[in-house]
Amino acid sequence: MDKMDKLRENKPTADVLMTSMRAMGYSFESAVADIIDNSISAHASKISVRFPVDPAECFVAICDNGDGMTPEELFDAMKYGSENKRDGRSSDDLGRFGLGLKSASLSQCRKLSVVSKKNGTVSAFIWDLDVIEEKREWYVIECLANEIKEIRFSDYLDNVESGTVVLWENFDVLEKSSGNVYAVLNSGMSSTADYLSLIFHRFLNRKDKSAVTIMVNNRVLDGFDPFLEYHNKTNVRREMKISVPDSSGTEHIVTVQPYILPFQKDLSAEDKRKSGGIENYRSKQGFYIYRNERLIVWGTWFNRHRDELTKYARIRVDIPNSLDDIWGIDIKKQNATIPVSIRKRLTKAVDDAMDISVRNQTYRGRTSKVDDEKDYIWDRVSQRGNLYTYRVNRQSGIYEMVRNKISEEAQPYLDMLIEEIENNVPYQQIYIDKSQNIINEEVTDERRADVECKAEIMMKFAVSAGAVDVDGMIDRLFLSEPFSNFPELKEVLRERYHG
Repeated sequence: MDKMDKLRENKPTADVLMTSMRAMGYSFESAVADIIDNSISAHASKISVRFPVDPAECFVAICDNGDGMTPEELFDAMKYGSENKRDGRSSDDLGRFGLGLKSASLSQCRKLSVVSKKNGTVSAFIWDLDVIEEKREWYVIECLANEIKEIRFSDYLDNVESGTVVLWENFDVLEKSSGNVYAVLNSGMSSTADYLSLIFHRFLNRKDKSAVTIMVNNRVLDGFDPFLEYHNKTNVRREMKISVPDSSGTEHIVTVQPYILPFQKDLSAEDKRKSGGIENYRSKQGFYIYRNERLIVWGTWFNRHRDELTKYARIRVDIPNSLDDIWGIDIKKQNATIPVSIRKRLTKAVDDAMDISVRNQTYRGRTSKVDDEKDYIWDRVSQRGNLYTYRVNRQSGIYEMVRNKISEEAQPYLDMLIEEIENNVPYQQIYIDKSQNIINEEVTDERRADVECKAEIMMKFAVSAGAVDVDGMIDRLFLSEPFSNFPELKEVLRERYHG
């Protein structure tokens, strides 16, 4: 029997698959950005995002003056997994799977209309989930000339040589979740503008004819500057170029550029706005991963240890779209992972940047310890003028355990809380209470049991991380506070683990 005799066509059920793909996890802002990717890939210099101004009309439109599409090209672009992506992509293409136009749009609405103009010909096709659910087949609506004129914003193409209009209508998800689509769209307009100002900041901030203009209704967006490159106190470190093979062995260049940002006291209100806001200034340090200059992932250290010295460091990483497969760029272009093959080299770039960050912050003082072997929870820090302050030891074992148990997104907020604890130690009241001998320093059985419980947690944490030398683990644990204050528990643990 010939192998071909065993092949059976098994097409996906149209309404089931399309409905399932609506739940891919696009945020509203990321869905709009995905459409703009197509505009930029089509060499648009002007992009207009339109939101409704009348509660009776709920829509979102993205209009551009890019290359446009012929009727055949537009029909293919409306296909799930277009032929164009299979035939290969140009080096400046911001797309990947041939799914973004459909999956991003229909994650937000039930009706997607696309009108495009090329070589003087205007064509339009519509995906309507009502039709798909009724017919249960992959029926896209082809519009006649008189029907095209009825599509909102199709007249945008009258004033451009070529271009495309993407129109979203029937926002069923917003309707179900809020009951007021217009209010949600209206309130989301500002956050969408800020998101686009960050994601596409390098296109918006170009100084030559390749610059892109993006408007949200009547607001012309200016790009953010997450690295504050213009600021005279930003420390621009040496650029590194890393040669990385793709899955077929072909070498490509990844460019790494570290920055050390100014201290907050040196920022003007405009600096804070341009960097993405003061909250992001504190919480979004780390790697900024760009694919063809489009920001994909930002404000992450990819689980690398962060500390006081990293809070002003941002590392720009530029990757070409030819490395999508090894970087794990997802369909939504919202996630990426660092390949093991280059993680060490990227880490070296961070370490080089941190050397400057360390020098910039040495004025804050040095740590003084009574016993260099002991892992204190509190550090006594020597500052200028023979003054001292106290800081939580970010390298303590118990802090390290907590840090590794929470998400990376939450870690900056943990650090903010600890900083405020440090900055609000009631020294004066502690001094008064201590001088009057009224501080309760009694070590109760309950406290001892509590520390024993924490020791057990720390041991389990160490074992789960791969440690196998139980006695060595216990010895190291009891060099740390609070466990070092309860040496009798050391033998309790030994008996428990060897018993």
